[in-house]
Amino acid sequence: MIGSVPGERFEDLVDQSVQLVRVMTGCQFTLGDIALEIAPLRMHGGNMSLEDEELGVEGSLRLFAESIGLSFHTVRTYRWVAARWPKDQRQEGVSFEVHRILASAPDAYELIQHPPADERTGECRWSGDAAKRAAGWPTATPVTVAEKVEAIRDLAQDEQVAALAACELLHRPEVAFRAMRDRQARALVNEAQFDQAEHGEDDGEDDWWDQPDADQDDGVLDPVAIVRGFHRAMEFTDLIGVCQGFVAGASRLVPKLRGREFSESQLDLVTRNLEKIRATADWIETAVSTGKVDLDEALAELLRGQ
Repeated sequence: MIGSVPGERFEDLVDQSVQLVRVMTGCQFTLGDIALEIAPLRMHGGNMSLEDEELGVEGSLRLFAESIGLSFHTVRTYRWVAARWPKDQRQEGVSFEVHRILASAPDAYELIQHPPADERTGECRWSGDAAKRAAGWPTATPVTVAEKVEAIRDLAQDEQVAALAACELLHRPEVAFRAMRDRQARALVNEAQFDQAEHGEDDGEDDWWDQPDADQDDGVLDPVAIVRGFHRAMEFTDLIGVCQGFVAGASRLVPKLRGREFSESQLDLVTRNLEKIRATADWIETAVSTGKVDLDEALAELLRGQ
């Protein structure tokens, strides 16, 4: 089923509609040609001024549009497209809409003769979105990665929308991992951490490094404490990045191991590295909980691979 009709019926309706679009395209071009006869396009700098005519171009087109029951804008568009596409350059089987979109494209006459392949059928033909891509216009339905990114950028022009969208996307570990691989993005995040620490914009959340009793006296912050907060903010960001990177990497790789068989030496190597990971995770948890970062001898030897 496609919509409310079976696939076979859908194809019949498409065939009928293609014929109707051809008739409609012919009608639109004919109306444009008539509008051109009533009010021909003039070259810039021509000798005849609009005042030399009784109604002028706009007045003539408005009267024509009202007489046939169309809007002035529609008639003016038909006229412009008809002028841009002489009769010997119009392509049979290509809709008026595609002609309109491609009219402003460089080398339009050559371009329209080489339709792109349809992604669904593989047939080379023009569609509205295909014409917009060829002309460099934004498409109604983004398909390529670049088009989707551009659509998101347009929707997120408002700063509040952009901030909420960024936070929502960064909740996805894989997205956060890939974003932090971008050097500029990483630098901007670090810069934002500095700015927040400087202005105290923590949205009411207590940062894990804050020690108000030790760092301030009568509400006045110690400059040394501020600098220390800067460094700790960077360290905290790096720590979270390491954790998220590991989780994202494991989430990406582990599902690919389905059905894989490993040799004894490979299993031994994985086991030893997992021991290091568990020991390191315990070390991080101890450091965050107690502030103690010293390695005991057993852990040090394990991390050294002894």
